Amino acid sequence: MARTASVKKTVTKTKTKTARKPAAKKAAATKKAAAKKSVAAGRQKLQELSGGCLCGEIRYRITPLAADVDFCHCEMCRRWSGAPVSAWAQVPVSQFRLTKGVATPYVSSKSGTRYFCPTCGASVFMTDPDGTSVGIMLGTLDEANALRPEAHGWWSARLSWMKLDDKLPHWPKDPPYDV
Repeated sequence: MARTASVKKTVTKTKTKTARKPAAKKAAATKKAAAKKSVAAGRQKLQELSGGCLCGEIRYRITPLAADVDFCHCEMCRRWSGAPVSAWAQVPVSQFRLTKGVATPYVSSKSGTRYFCPTCGASVFMTDPDGTSVGIMLGTLDEANALRPEAHGWWSARLSWMKLDDKLPHWPKDPPYDV
């Protein structure tokens, strides 16, 4: 009889733990959804952001309402930025406006043209071949903290010595919204 009571206690404990897991997952999903909603609400408050190159010759404005904001670890972005990882905000072309200067284009690959300042050489933005989106380097924003990356693209190409533990999603290559 004591043995049966012991087994019942174990089964009850197991059931309780199992019952808590879906609740914990649901709470985590709710928390994640709330965080995304908060980020989206924060973006809606941002009507326009301005940015530009190091010397000020190139200036632009974006409306980040539909921005995809992420880190890119690909070799091309590393070489273009001179940094171990690049932070980007990609917006529809209708939400980007060059307000000063003429950026110098460089067709870096079949997937994009990168633009830099002809005076100071700063990497400022890039466009896709179809001309549907513009990716701006977050470091070129006047308020660089205004947008926050939400994922890591090209995680498979990251530098092994760079340790990041920000709990953001990692995509082996392009994030799904970037394809």
